[in-house]
Amino acid sequence: MNSLQATSTAPSVHRSFGLDVCRTIACLLVVFGHMLGHSTPHPVLAGFAFLATFGVDLFFCLSGFLIGRILLKEAGHWREQKVSGLTGFWYRRWMRTLPLYLFFFFVSLRFDWAGATTFVEQFHYLVFAQNFAWNMTDFYRLSWSLAVEEWFYYTFPLVMMLMIGLGAGVRRAAMIAIVVFMLVPFLARMGLPIQSVRYDDARYVVLYRLDAIGFGVLIAYVYTWHRPIFERLATFWYVPFAFAVALIVLTRQGLPWTAGSKLEQSLFFTCSAMFFAALIPGFFSLRASRSNVLNRFVKYTSLISYSIYLGHIFAFILVINVLNRYGLHESIYTNPWLAYPIFIACVYALAHLTYTFVERPFLRLRDVNGLSILKYLKSLQRFGAGK
Repeated sequence: MNSLQATSTAPSVHRSFGLDVCRTIACLLVVFGHMLGHSTPHPVLAGFAFLATFGVDLFFCLSGFLIGRILLKEAGHWREQKVSGLTGFWYRRWMRTLPLYLFFFFVSLRFDWAGATTFVEQFHYLVFAQNFAWNMTDFYRLSWSLAVEEWFYYTFPLVMMLMIGLGAGVRRAAMIAIVVFMLVPFLARMGLPIQSVRYDDARYVVLYRLDAIGFGVLIAYVYTWHRPIFERLATFWYVPFAFAVALIVLTRQGLPWTAGSKLEQSLFFTCSAMFFAALIPGFFSLRASRSNVLNRFVKYTSLISYSIYLGHIFAFILVINVLNRYGLHESIYTNPWLAYPIFIACVYALAHLTYTFVERPFLRLRDVNGLSILKYLKSLQRFGAGK
């Protein structure tokens, strides 16, 4: 996952509480879904572990909306600032996502759930080649969603830049890029043999999942240039919500794993992205509640959600190892009423540490150095034009 998400180094008056709620829900769906694979929860409760899948889908759509708004705003200057505009966008995205990704990559080499491995065996993870158009291994499994995000950051602006270079305006370039990113994954999924399109495999592949972020960008497009439609979507939020619930129910009943055709399986991905993306306007319209405790919980969870997402499996590993070391596995791990609160506490504690000592320093460095780097790139561009 997730998005996986654009957060600043500190809470800001410009943050949308509703989008913080969306990010918090997406993050906790993933954490609780994975946590239900541990201990001995009631079978009915354990049956909801699949909700982690939809948490990632929601992350993708939210990421597309947030990053799409940035891209659509910045693209208006790309004719005059081709190099600095694009590289500036990549610099901010990579400073936001890569440091923590690399931190947990090196942690995974020693402490991954799949066991220790070597850098030589896994170096392709450094260029997000682990799952571009093929299944990935069990090593650093959570990174599959980051690979989807990073390939989107890299390729979507390039498609927009190409369209603008060919003479299209920003709006037309954006719409062409959105259509490309909605159609190509769908056609790629349709082109595979049925046996290879099993939902539980295909959902981890970059090429098949970029449309989830593309639909999020479509909502950003509507927000930017068709605000009345965006507001109407916010008013009638319960329509996509009903469809999203229907998808969840169908998944609980076995779909799309049991779908017999490529069309059904591929449409399931498309519909999931479409309905969850359509929920974004409803989230955007939410305002803070009357409970300060709830508001602070939502904002803080949203702030550290990237650390929660990448670190929660390692928090589970840490808890289980400690319980085994001190002979508490049978008395605590097997009791979900004891194990789950400990898991959650450790997840938040680890996320707080990685946000404080990994994420936030690089975000501050990005914000301090970003302007000077952009000025340098612009000067190079002016120098090249002068020659």
